[in-house]
Amino acid sequence: MKRSIIPGSLRFPAFAALVLAALGGAVLAAEKPKAAADKTPVQTVWPPPPDEPRIRYVSTISGAEDVGAVRKGKTSSLKEVLLGKAGAAGDTRNPNALVKPFGIAVDGFGRLIVSDTAQAAVFVMDVERRTFTAIGEHTRQAPFRMPVGVAVDGANNIYVGDSGLAQVLVFGPDLALKRTIGRQAELVAPSGLAVDDSRGRLYVVDARRHVLVVYELSTGRLLRKVGKRGAGPGEFNFPTAVAVGPDGRVYVSDTMNYRVEVFSADLDFVSSFGSLGVRPGQFRRPKGIAVDADNVVYVVDSDFNNFQMFTAEGETLMWVGQLGERPGQMQLPAGIAVDRLRRRIVVTEQVNRRVQQFERVGSPGR
Repeated sequence: MKRSIIPGSLRFPAFAALVLAALGGAVLAAEKPKAAADKTPVQTVWPPPPDEPRIRYVSTISGAEDVGAVRKGKTSSLKEVLLGKAGAAGDTRNPNALVKPFGIAVDGFGRLIVSDTAQAAVFVMDVERRTFTAIGEHTRQAPFRMPVGVAVDGANNIYVGDSGLAQVLVFGPDLALKRTIGRQAELVAPSGLAVDDSRGRLYVVDARRHVLVVYELSTGRLLRKVGKRGAGPGEFNFPTAVAVGPDGRVYVSDTMNYRVEVFSADLDFVSSFGSLGVRPGQFRRPKGIAVDADNVVYVVDSDFNNFQMFTAEGETLMWVGQLGERPGQMQLPAGIAVDRLRRRIVVTEQVNRRVQQFERVGSPGR
């Protein structure tokens, strides 16, 4: 029997607003004069009452201060003090704060690993231990040029796809560099990453080559490449992200084909879902993707300024978010990750310069 969308999940914040966000989310997010404070109630559960809540907003992290970390250096530059954060938008270095977060992952310690493309940095944020650390911050030479995708394995090793280096860098739980993956010309622009511990694989989406690259996790040996540029089954057009379900299925966010492609654990094409449009289940700019322990698929759309939830078969369940800067609202979201142990969902936002944390508080609606 076909499942229906959760009651209340179609209550878009005025459907016209969603269309407007879809057509120009990045433009709307540009700097503009501050409007009067929005006094409408902040939505912190989805779907809204009287429906049973499924997702709840938890917190926001923009920098060291939000995790209670004490770090050296000034959080605000002189330019920011004089002109405010908007006027200082050209500053791209702040060791205490996120500037343009993109990829995100959660390790077994509950730490958030976040790539920052503007700062060429990867931050490790630990709320419980109150630490906010940049990988390689105590070395003379920064290890990254353009870090994009991040992932972790079962041993809490951290994998970073660097499009500037055309490699994947691997760091231990202590944040020390262990090795690199990707010999010369194997990768051009690694973006999304995903680890399948049970099968010993590292999946890398190469956005410029329009392929899914598969490596042996233990050795970094190239196993195979899947796909080519196109719009047919198993083909890609600027894929952005990849995720692995608990059953081994592989999900690829095929951004410029406006869909998600699904492959079996043996990497045979299974199906795809999504199309270009502004209705639930459709996409404008699908980017980050994640899968939880219940095989619920989460897909960020940077134009819709939300993430949508689907069954493993691609049936739409609900959506979370709308254009804005208040809790639960988003501006140019990019990455998403699921902490299966703690039932957390974490999302990066580039314009709002932050990570938002949500949690599952009910069934996914199946």
